[in-house]
Amino acid sequence: MNFFDFVPGFRSNTLWKEIIAILYYILSIYYFIHTWGAIVFLLSFPFAFFSFVDILKANIAGISVGNIKYIFLISIILMLVSGFGVFHSFFNVGIFKKRSKINLANTKAGKDILRIHFLNVGQGDSILIEQSGKNMLIDGGYRINSRNIIKYLKKIGIKKLDYIIATHPHPDHIGGFPKILKNMSVENVVLLKTNPFSKERYQKKHNDFLNMIQEKNINIIHPDPEKIIRLGESYLEILAPNGGEYKRVNNYSIVTKLVYEGTSFLFTGDAETYSESEMIKNGFNIKADVLKVGHHGSCTSSSRQFLKAVSPKYAVISVGFHSFYGQPDKCVLDRLKEVGAKLYRTDKLGTIVVESDGEELSFNVESCQYPKSSISYISMREKYRVLHKRSNIN
Repeated sequence: MNFFDFVPGFRSNTLWKEIIAILYYILSIYYFIHTWGAIVFLLSFPFAFFSFVDILKANIAGISVGNIKYIFLISIILMLVSGFGVFHSFFNVGIFKKRSKINLANTKAGKDILRIHFLNVGQGDSILIEQSGKNMLIDGGYRINSRNIIKYLKKIGIKKLDYIIATHPHPDHIGGFPKILKNMSVENVVLLKTNPFSKERYQKKHNDFLNMIQEKNINIIHPDPEKIIRLGESYLEILAPNGGEYKRVNNYSIVTKLVYEGTSFLFTGDAETYSESEMIKNGFNIKADVLKVGHHGSCTSSSRQFLKAVSPKYAVISVGFHSFYGQPDKCVLDRLKEVGAKLYRTDKLGTIVVESDGEELSFNVESCQYPKSSISYISMREKYRVLHKRSNIN
């Protein structure tokens, strides 16, 4: 008996089953080689499923299951461990890595200090801005993140949010907002008053969130380009979206630029290259000291033209640990390195806090190193690059 007698797809020596098995294993490795959790889960699943079927057949026939029970137990254990790895990939659970220390007591004192927290919410976005006693939260991560976000806000003494911005209705950006709205006082919400989304699931998410805001009598601010929102001594300018018929939901992302005296920050949500090109075409001043890198570092965003126009000194990527989607893409990291931006990543550093006194910036953690390898891995995100090129706008 050889090894292939135990491998699903090869046990029966049937050609069509072997072809399907080969394609399954090759595609699993190709698309998920960047994340051990997904690849181990997908490779162990057939063993668990078919060994379970074999055990049932053996019990019905009244014969011994032999080594099958060991294959079943080992594959189930691998599925459980790798399943936790996939969970870790989305939410940056802290059991596998050191959390960054955030000691706000040692930061600069004074009501005029601008403080921005890029919260560690895994494969999602949530950014807290504090300035002169005013508070803003851009995105709320996944629903599972809401408890930790609320806990974080209360820990640093925030009981009220003057503004929240829901960049677009993806669950990793607005999923945590319903619970946050139930537990925090919110004065204003920046959100599309209309519902331009073509897919029913996004229409529903947007409408449900809009109805919740209206039930709570929270003021709604429509994100008109070039609209200014004052936040203490700083101000926020809305730069996108600049259209209303996008096929890609990410291009509806509300993009904003925060300016505090001589320092500036650009928050891009998941805006992709089409939205980036619109901002450049419209002549908006997108140059900024700190860039929240679009779409978690995906190749669908952060074009060379855009990064050259922004010319960031610092780049922050909010992304999951060993991202399920292979983010940040190597091509984006290469472009950021080309423009000379210092790199900060929540998957490696945890929550990142940057402070500005209007002239200088300081971070609570040291920057990350860029990958030394010059070989660009073609991840599953490449399919989104192709999709993006074919479906920018109706």
